[in-house]
Order: sequence, then structure tokens, then C-alpha cells
Amino acid sequence: MQEVAKNIYSFGVTLPNSPLKLINAYVVKGENRTVLFDTGFNNPQSEAELLAGLQELGIEIKNLEVVLTHLHADHTGLIHLFKHAGCKIYMSQIDGEHANGMITGKYWHKLDDLLALFGLQEDQIDNNDNPGFINQPSEAFDFIELVPGEKFVIGDYDFDVLNLIGHTPGHIGFFDEKSGVLISADTVLDPITPNITFWGFEYIDMLGSYVNTLKELMRLPIKVILPTHRKIIYNPNERMAELIMHHNERLQEILDVMEDDKTYTVRDISAAISWRIKADSWEVFPKQQKIFAAGETMAHLDHLIHTHCVTMTKDEQGILHFTKIAPQIKPF
Repeated sequence: MQEVAKNIYSFGVTLPNSPLKLINAYVVKGENRTVLFDTGFNNPQSEAELLAGLQELGIEIKNLEVVLTHLHADHTGLIHLFKHAGCKIYMSQIDGEHANGMITGKYWHKLDDLLALFGLQEDQIDNNDNPGFINQPSEAFDFIELVPGEKFVIGDYDFDVLNLIGHTPGHIGFFDEKSGVLISADTVLDPITPNITFWGFEYIDMLGSYVNTLKELMRLPIKVILPTHRKIIYNPNERMAELIMHHNERLQEILDVMEDDKTYTVRDISAAISWRIKADSWEVFPKQQKIFAAGETMAHLDHLIHTHCVTMTKDEQGILHFTKIAPQIKPF
């Protein structure tokens, strides 16, 4: 348990069988309200550690309000505990609809369709390979919509609700200008990089949107970033510049592995580029990591389409194919 800023407490909640290892749960205490940011997986170990952290702070669930920064199961999985206790639950409209879509199956059917577009049929991936499916919320929940531009006041913290589109379509963050504290959830991480994936063609160039989010954050007087994974960030602009550079390098790597006048599927390119994972080849990649890798590859290809570096076609089976038309990226 750490007091990471005045009246902001953080403790770890384990994410079993996930390379993310744990989330940093944050509790902000004020005179008139106490707010928990994100919950952890719907998993017995995660639940026990979350409840133990709250108990150490002397907080009963019924006296909490809960903010879900985005839809992923490591942030929303245990929301039923707070729903049943009658707590106020806050979330963006977009990600709230996606989170409840997990329960109805709509979210997972969409993911199946995307994996087919990527050419991953031969990898025989299904939802049971996805930790987000295994540890998702157990039931739908109502929430109070948070809209970027609103204020969210907790004690001395006069948070601005920020639109942090990128990691998810409706990701939100919270910035208090007086203290310089940003609760960034999964938008800025260190030393790992946030997964930026493809959400469908209705969400135009999510990688570009993510980098624009970083550039907007770099204009703010941020002193410290409180992320949901790994370490607290005390060099905000330096770290965000590193993340932008990472994506420039990744985009160029994709172009470099593509030969002229040859077409590639998302799977082809995912298997050809480098990943920071202990696997000698694509064939021995864990299936859950293939899901994340292919989605991230597609997000980069989608940006390369929008910057006129590759073209895209679809074959009779509905699989996407890409051809390089420029040797160099247009850097962010």
C-alpha cells in the first residue's frame, strides 16, 4: 500500500495468468466521497486482493464510488461487487456499451469477425483463449456516463475528465491541474507499451488517434502519471515521446518486411515482425498473445493505409491483404 500523492492510495491486484501481472488499483479519498479507479479480473485471487486492499484502507464497499477508465476485463471484471452494494459506477458511454456487450456476446462475436479478417483461422483461436473473456464481468451493469470536458471533484482534486481515445475507443483519464496528477490508466505505461489494437473500420485510424492523444497530453502541465500497470511515471513528456518513437519504428518495421508487389495478410506480417515475447516462432506463440499481436499489427496497417504507404484488398474468403506502395513511413 502506497500513498502515491496526497489522499491517493495505490495497491496491487494480481491478474492471474496474464503477462500484465497486476493492476495498480487507485483509491482517492475526499471528505464527502471516496472513489476507486478500476477493479481487476473477475477472478478469486483478484477479488481477494482487491478486498484486502480496501480493508487495509478501512473502506467498506458500500461507501465507495467506482470509476471504470475503460472496458477491459482487468479494469471492469469485479464490478458486480459494487453493483450489488449499490455503489455509483461511472464510465464513458462508448466503453460502457462495449463492456456490457461482453455479457450479451456481441463484443466477442465482433472479435471473431475481426480475427477472420486477419487470416487467423488456421490458428484455431476461440474466446476461451482470451483472458478478457475468461475474466470478464459476470453481469451487465448500469453506469453514470462521464463525458470528456466535465469536472470530477474528489476532495482537493478538481479532475478534468479527458478523452484518451487509443487503447480503447472510449478510454478516459483524469487530470488535476493544481497538483499535476494524471490518472492515465492504460494510455501511458512504463516500461511496457499499451496495446493499440484495431476496433473495426468504424473507428478510423486508432493508432493515429492514440498518438494525437499523447500529443495533447504533452501540452498539459503534468507532473506525475499514475498508470494502471507497472511503475509510476515522473518523466511524463519524455515517456510519451518514447511511445511515439516506438510506433514510428514499428510502422517502419512493417514496411521493411514487406516486399514490393507482394501481398500479405495480417497474420503474415504479425509472424514476420519482432515481439518482446519468449517464443521462437509464430507457431509457438501463446494463442492469447496472437490475438493481441494481430490486432496491434492491424492497427498499424490501418494507419499505413491512411498515410498512403500500403493498399488493402479483400479476397473471396473475406481475408484482408496488404501491398506496400511506399518504402518509408510518414513519421508522427
